[in-house]
Amino acid sequence: MVLKTISFVVPLFNHLKESQAMLESLANSVPPDFDCEIILVDDYSTDGTREWLRTLQDPHIRIVLNPVNLGYAKSNNIGAQLAAGKILGLLNNDLVFQSGWLEPMLQILESTTLNAGLVGNVQYRVADGEIDHAGVELNPRAQFVHITKLSPDQSHSPVECLAVTGACVLIQKSDFDLVGGFDESYLNGCEDIDLCFKLHALGKQIYLAPDSHIEHHVSLSRNRTSIQNQRNSQILFTKWHREILDILTQEWIDLLEAGALAYAKYIDGDFTDQFLSDITAGAALIAQSMLLREEYQWMRALGCDDPNANLEDRYEVSGLIPVASSHLYLADHEFELSIANLRAIRSFFVCGRKINAQVSGPMAITIFVDDNQTKTYILPRGDATINLGIVDPILSGRDVSRFKVRVDYVDEEGRYLKDAGKTTLITHFVVDGQTIAAIP
Repeated sequence: MVLKTISFVVPLFNHLKESQAMLESLANSVPPDFDCEIILVDDYSTDGTREWLRTLQDPHIRIVLNPVNLGYAKSNNIGAQLAAGKILGLLNNDLVFQSGWLEPMLQILESTTLNAGLVGNVQYRVADGEIDHAGVELNPRAQFVHITKLSPDQSHSPVECLAVTGACVLIQKSDFDLVGGFDESYLNGCEDIDLCFKLHALGKQIYLAPDSHIEHHVSLSRNRTSIQNQRNSQILFTKWHREILDILTQEWIDLLEAGALAYAKYIDGDFTDQFLSDITAGAALIAQSMLLREEYQWMRALGCDDPNANLEDRYEVSGLIPVASSHLYLADHEFELSIANLRAIRSFFVCGRKINAQVSGPMAITIFVDDNQTKTYILPRGDATINLGIVDPILSGRDVSRFKVRVDYVDEEGRYLKDAGKTTLITHFVVDGQTIAAIP
């Protein structure tokens, strides 16, 4: 009895041996009473793949030979346009299938209550047998990453996800056509996450089928260069900026409400009480800062103008006293570096040395970032070098960003004794990788 009508679409690009193994395992793993076709779209392979394809005589297999290399999105779209099935199975050519992988995914996709737009599965790396993919999430640092663990309560029931990898997914062909398939602006990356966002926009849900397990050689079929990754990410985050910002803001609301133990690994130092007094506003500021840092990274990688170029032209320093005939500056109890039009940076460091480090007691050096963040270092007796800072500081986005540094003497337990003004020499600051002289 014919139960289903599925069109499997598989783009191929070199790696003949893995493609052959994939096709054999796919054919052996699909139940014999399932009505299906396999559409192999060769994206201009050069390793003998095309010659092998010409030998295939199976009537259930259709072959497309791209005249040039068109990329993952275009190849999938070509195959989907030819598909006769009501369901599309989008597969990579570096997968290994075992029996039982398909049925759990179909059950979720065809559920009348789940409203599934896309269904993925659990993927294990061929190299070491560890989980490579159990869904995709946006982490608190504004990066899309694979989930690599399933909790015991997720072992059998459908798992709702933000996104799943396109390496192995099922989707109704009508939904794929409705959203225009894969966005061909991307080149071999981020197309799958973009597809998930398009389905979310239709009101559809994305699911992981935890009972469906396959093996994956993991990105074997594509050479993803870093510049290419940067460009794809820039397109994705620009296209879905508002949605990503909202998701990230809610993540940070949850983290801030949970307390320091929940967010400590994502933040260098501590948030001020003033910052934590309005968690919603603070979370929005963190989310915006995280997204801006990612955006600036893409701009630099792609050769665009760096928003933080020429910081030496827009800063002021207070609380430092020049030492005659030197490039050293004596620090007051508190001193400050202020920079105009600064929205996001990767790091802030202050550099210098203690005077009479061998005889003076321990010193606490505390850095304040706007009114948001603080970090204290304890320099023990005898430690003279100051090269201290905050990584990925959270700026307020004002016209002027302020980095204040305070120096205090403390006892061996870190308790305040007195201010340590005039006992520290400052040479320079380093902001976002740029050296800034202590005095303009």
